[in-house]
Amino acid sequence: MKQSRRIAQAQAWAWAEAPTIWLLGKTQAGKTSIVAELVGRAHDQIGNGFVPMTKELRLYAFPEERPVLRFLDTRGLSDVADDDPAADLQHACTQAQVIMVVARVDDLALEDVLAVLKPLRAEHPDWPVLVAQTCLHHGYRRQDRHLLPYPFTGDDNDWALPGLPDELRQSMLAQRQLFADLPGHHPPLFVPLDFTRPEQGLPPSDYGAQRLWEVLEQVLPETVMRLRASVNLSQAEQVRTKVMLPWTMAAVAANAVPVPIIGGLGSASLQATMVNQIARRYGQPATRDQWSELVAALGTGFVLGFGGRWLVQQGLKLGLGWGTAVVAAWTFAITWAIGEAALYYFSERAAGREPDHEVLRERYQQALRDARRRYEERKDKEQGR
Repeated sequence: MKQSRRIAQAQAWAWAEAPTIWLLGKTQAGKTSIVAELVGRAHDQIGNGFVPMTKELRLYAFPEERPVLRFLDTRGLSDVADDDPAADLQHACTQAQVIMVVARVDDLALEDVLAVLKPLRAEHPDWPVLVAQTCLHHGYRRQDRHLLPYPFTGDDNDWALPGLPDELRQSMLAQRQLFADLPGHHPPLFVPLDFTRPEQGLPPSDYGAQRLWEVLEQVLPETVMRLRASVNLSQAEQVRTKVMLPWTMAAVAANAVPVPIIGGLGSASLQATMVNQIARRYGQPATRDQWSELVAALGTGFVLGFGGRWLVQQGLKLGLGWGTAVVAAWTFAITWAIGEAALYYFSERAAGREPDHEVLRERYQQALRDARRRYEERKDKEQGR
């Protein structure tokens, strides 16, 4: 009974007027993560929200009641190599207006995807084609981090970017060349992405999301405006989830180096970069002075407390095991509290108001207390897995 209701729901969505993005890609390429990012939902909510239309087609509509945008997913193409997908593909053609190819940037075995895409584009030469090149960190060396601010434009300028790891540069170029002879009136739009979990320590966890929104706005301007209005996640919550938490976890990892001073300098650098990224999210120009500006606003008490805690943390590393655990908890709390202070400070600036320094200091102190509890909850959750 439940399955029949879901099929009926999919049929109703299929008749909705909302435009449809057809997701083409293998299993584990990152399709669900992209949908989750665009609609502001948790990853597992998206996976459970797709409803079957046919044996190989699934549909997700957002919002459910009156869809603004729909996502059509063919099950991972490599999973259906023995099946004849012609009927399903023809059915999908009646639904889609935009094709989004989703492929890990290091995956060059895209024959199945291109075998579907080329005849589709030949039949519909005006259909926009987006190519989301995902999992950029697969081309990173151990010490590499995302280039900030996000520099990719999807054209030949990407190859000349300073600091781009050679392995990533080579795989990105090789993958784009696979689409060189794609039929159609316009070339595909390439969008490098890396959507990660906060605990992976690769901040920000929505790397490239803003560029994805910009490209979608080019092809579906009215829909993107309505979709943004339908996503309930506030800007502050997006900053906490996509910027503060990943940078905090990265600072914890950096300060976990069991050698005094070395890891501490790394975590302090990451904290300053986090502040810069929060400022950018609120439309403030990126400058090297934002960290010192925030520190000055927090006052002498913060400077003394921060410096004192930093020195104690480095000394605690000599107590192997328990010392490192205490340092991790402190680093999490301090970094999160700095993020909360920056969130208040730059959101006030963006609104044209002068931040209240007393409120700023109270926000920092309250966040410091809350962060200790938050860290313990995260540890308990991880240990309970």
